[in-house]
Amino acid sequence: MKSRRVFLTSLASLVVPAAATAAGINKKDTQSVFKNCPRAIGGPTASRFPQVVVQDQNKKKSWFYEELIHDKLVFFSFTSVRGEKLYPIIDNLVKVQAMLEERLGKDVFMYTISTSPEEDSPQELKKLAESKGAKWQFLTGEVDDIRDILAAFGIRGRINGLAWVGNEKTGRWMTKASRQHPLYIAESIARLSIGKDHKPFLIDMRSV
Repeated sequence: MKSRRVFLTSLASLVVPAAATAAGINKKDTQSVFKNCPRAIGGPTASRFPQVVVQDQNKKKSWFYEELIHDKLVFFSFTSVRGEKLYPIIDNLVKVQAMLEERLGKDVFMYTISTSPEEDSPQELKKLAESKGAKWQFLTGEVDDIRDILAAFGIRGRINGLAWVGNEKTGRWMTKASRQHPLYIAESIARLSIGKDHKPFLIDMRSV
């Protein structure tokens, strides 16, 4: 399925621009047509998110909804290289990462989206992630595409302290403060889990 999607993506990248050139359509119009094409995959909140391609700190490209959100339990945070110096959140989220341990990248996926895509290249995001010990994906992309993603989460400005936790198998989403105690962030992820990984609470709060 993944190889088919990669093939279709590469094919579209060749066919659409060529057809647009022949018809005298500019690049912006081509992108608009491409974004309005039917999705290959849908889910409970698929219509909320734009159909765009993003790139992580290792220059890996992915369809934002279809490959990073669909059928997954996800955690999204928002910052920038410059913003992290003024309002740091990554250090706190690294503690959440430690609590998730072996679940990260298997049944829980963490993402940080750049709020300054015009400045934050994959290389800059990789430096930031490595300097903090963050092992999840840091995402950037075309400026307009990232702005559309941020708007879908209600994110405006370069500094933002709000994070989102979502289970796209069930369509349930909630918000948490990125600088909240890491235990409470991890709790929210556990509570949105399903099956054997669901836990009303990670620890007995009364004993604490």
